[in-house]
Amino acid sequence: MSKNKTIEPGKSLVKKISEDAKTPELVERAIAVLKENVGEDNFLFGHSLRVAFILKKMKSSDEVITASLLHYIGRGDKEKIKDLFNKNIAHIVSSVNALNRIRYKKRFLRIPSLKKEGKKIFDTRAENLRKMFFVITKDIRPILIKLAVRLDKMRTLDSFSPKEQKRIALESLEIFAPLAYGLGMAEIKGELEDLAFARLYPKEYQWLLQRIEEKYEKREKYIRKIEKRLKKILAEEKVPFIDIHSRAKYYYSLYRKLLRYKMDFRKIYDLIALRIIVPSVEDCYRVLGIIHKHWPPVEERIKDYIATPKANGYQSLHTTVLSLDNRITEFQIKTPRMHQEAEYGLAAHLAYKENISKRVYKDKFYWAEELRKLREETKAVEDLSQYLDFNLFPERVFVFTPRGDVVDLPKGSTAVDFAYAIHSEIGNHCQQVKINKKVSKLSKPLKNGDLIEIITSEKQYPSRDWLKFVKTKDARTRIKKWLEANEGESVPLSPPRESFIKKIPLLGKIIPDKKKEEKKERIYIGNDTGFSITIAKCCSPKRGDPIKAFITKEKGASIHKANCKNLKKLENNQPQRVITASWGKPEK
Repeated sequence: MSKNKTIEPGKSLVKKISEDAKTPELVERAIAVLKENVGEDNFLFGHSLRVAFILKKMKSSDEVITASLLHYIGRGDKEKIKDLFNKNIAHIVSSVNALNRIRYKKRFLRIPSLKKEGKKIFDTRAENLRKMFFVITKDIRPILIKLAVRLDKMRTLDSFSPKEQKRIALESLEIFAPLAYGLGMAEIKGELEDLAFARLYPKEYQWLLQRIEEKYEKREKYIRKIEKRLKKILAEEKVPFIDIHSRAKYYYSLYRKLLRYKMDFRKIYDLIALRIIVPSVEDCYRVLGIIHKHWPPVEERIKDYIATPKANGYQSLHTTVLSLDNRITEFQIKTPRMHQEAEYGLAAHLAYKENISKRVYKDKFYWAEELRKLREETKAVEDLSQYLDFNLFPERVFVFTPRGDVVDLPKGSTAVDFAYAIHSEIGNHCQQVKINKKVSKLSKPLKNGDLIEIITSEKQYPSRDWLKFVKTKDARTRIKKWLEANEGESVPLSPPRESFIKKIPLLGKIIPDKKKEEKKERIYIGNDTGFSITIAKCCSPKRGDPIKAFITKEKGASIHKANCKNLKKLENNQPQRVITASWGKPEK
């Protein structure tokens, strides 16, 4: 496998991990604690050391490396970690373990067909799981550790059972690789995808290997060579350039592109590709001319997306040439603005490469776009933690179902909103809720990471009271629809304004215009007055008679004697419409 790195034995990494550390005592103490708790021959010992070494190569801080060495043995021992090391490391370890709740459930372990990749509908489940990493931790450091853990698991996948191998590979492809991309870690993203590709789609992977004439490493070596040559040419021609990104295409990425071209290798020209970033549009065209001066272009492979941008706004000059040793190489030439928009705007990788519509991209991937922008603006990836609290999901709340699924709701949503998000029937029969295994009020606003269990009853139906606290349009619409179908009257989507209406929602239709109020008799309905009333002719109650109010559709509250036979019949059929009433002092 071209991308599977040689797995270094754990013991040989001990010195490398603490080498050049700013606080070597922290790292060395963590290694000692790890050895004492699991032993040198345990898989977890070698695994933890390899994870720490991955993080070291990622230029992570000593605290992150130390936390990575402790995250398996520190489960449930936050105070002990705090005493042995410090509060910060204890927090990171605790956050890493909190992320263990995020995983694919068994019922989702179905490997999708690669041939349907280009047509697949946006996967809300996988997207919500990715978001949950940031919601639970509000810290980038535990996420870096989880990415390193996942990378080592993928490199040592044979150590796990076949079922676990499938789950780990699928999660890596659909959750962790996009996370790595969002953090600007293209190499980790590419390796995770390739390792998952080989495990989940072995026939397709082998087919591709047999048809690629050279291994990935050889292509990468050639790219370094042509990059060096190009820089020399531009220097000789005195053409300024800001940066040159060079890369050889990863296998999974290549296979997906082949699918779009009906598996025709002749249409794949970017097995070897370089992106040249220059100061201005004029420089783009100058560089294009210089490249063609030194290497002959392939016919019909010059694309001017600057003069004629793609439909999604993508701009660049593309040319494919026969470069060193007559090898086909693609060049993409852009200004910083074009590069910024291509990487972070609506023309970004996820929309441009994965056939997701602009609308869905804007609605669903805005957080990844924002994250990549922040990544560009921060010197160290760990510094992103300071932004997570307020930059990504300020108006959303993410909660768990008992089966481990993640549900994305507006901030302030309640258990009733959650119930309707699962299914209309669960919402309609929602009787009680357990939040984090404790019985709670249906109206209580949910918090990020809450575990929500809805208890239903055949005898429970939507209540107008629910309209006072639900947040989602879906819940409000479904409650309204049920009430109108079963109680036979129109229900406003917006909560009533009056204070008394908040207590008795059935009175929502009978608030009169106070300027037109001309009733001489003051009657209290509940504890409030000022509502449109009529005196029932069937019993004609007079001041002093015990009375009750029946709420009608059009005429407000109809006042009956408490012992009225007609009222008794109405109360038997529609008890929710009968409300206590009493006489007040007559109006002057």
